[in-house]
Amino acid sequence: MPGPASGLGLYYPYFHVRDERWLKISALYWPAIVRIVPEDYAVRDSRTVRVLADQAGFIENVDPAVAVDAIAPRFFELLAGHEGALRAGLRVQQRDMAAFDHSASGTSATAPHRPRLAALHESQVRPDLTRALVEAGLAVRGRLTLSQEVDARWLVLRERFVSLYMSCLAEEFGSANHLELTTDQPHAFALANGWSADLLAGYLLRTPMQAATKAAAQAGPSLAERIGILALGLVVPADIDRVSAEQIVRLRRRHGREFLAFRQAVGQAAAELASLADIPDGRTLDAYLRNEVNDRFALPLDELRQCLAGMNLGAATAAVNVKTQLPSSVTLAGGAWLAGQPLVAGAVAAGFGLLAIGHTSRQARGTALAAAGPAAYLLHTGNALSQRRMLSRTLDRMTGIAGPAARG
Repeated sequence: MPGPASGLGLYYPYFHVRDERWLKISALYWPAIVRIVPEDYAVRDSRTVRVLADQAGFIENVDPAVAVDAIAPRFFELLAGHEGALRAGLRVQQRDMAAFDHSASGTSATAPHRPRLAALHESQVRPDLTRALVEAGLAVRGRLTLSQEVDARWLVLRERFVSLYMSCLAEEFGSANHLELTTDQPHAFALANGWSADLLAGYLLRTPMQAATKAAAQAGPSLAERIGILALGLVVPADIDRVSAEQIVRLRRRHGREFLAFRQAVGQAAAELASLADIPDGRTLDAYLRNEVNDRFALPLDELRQCLAGMNLGAATAAVNVKTQLPSSVTLAGGAWLAGQPLVAGAVAAGFGLLAIGHTSRQARGTALAAAGPAAYLLHTGNALSQRRMLSRTLDRMTGIAGPAARG
């Protein structure tokens, strides 16, 4: 896969992003996010999603057809070897539909004694696999009311099955297209194509085999994403809910070069720290990464702030000492002579002096920011969104999407 400086994210397991806080932070880290959406499916995006998609090109929709065909054999193998056990443990019947939430979120059951259900759009499943799942009693075709429309092309299954299936679909599509999986959902999994039908069955049926594969199934964000989000946590405000999508769009447009430098620095850090990815305890890993983020991002950011503050002080001090002298030949527009008008000449001279100092100061600031690279991006981000720092829970929120295994 390409490095984080050029890589794109693949959002899964849903068509629609559920957590807009996550989305806004992601728009400060990822160049763009791809999501799997059938060509003929009418998305119902929020305003935030539409602004980021239309004005920043941050969200791209792609059809999953090729990946749908590619993963079907794996699930046929799953059915061939474990259909009886799967039916006994994950059976879905028409009467279970009464417990299914038919809202636009389209997820879990409302009654605690009912099975937790979720839905796959029929375009996400190969037609012959759809028939096999229905015949095996693992799925029911359903009509879901979404917004003002009723779409009958849904397949309702147990939530665990849907989560695992969508993770397989996303992994297949991401691997084929060099995309890195990213999600805001705690029940999404990071799978590898090497997962056999037996391992899938073990997880679905919660057999002893599942315990051995849990850590592999519930993987957290990539090392690069962890580092990037931690670094952004130095400057992103805790109340990012109040940050508009337009603010983020302006930031991305104005500071593209600094954003690239930031991404490259994150990618380099992740490459140099690759051995840390094997640490099984999430808290220990976080401690290592926090130290690295402090050394690679926090300290340079503080130094940059101090440097710029020193430049501002120097300009203000110099302005006090501007000499108020101009050649007698200097004129204002319209021909008014300044010669013999020392007060006017002095004020104008001071103005010219301040403009020169301001220009020099801007040049110095520009030079310092250009040399700062990733620290400059963090500084601009903090200034654009607010100076209040995000709480230390930022990474915990990101790792929380992966479940308890990622947190150690």
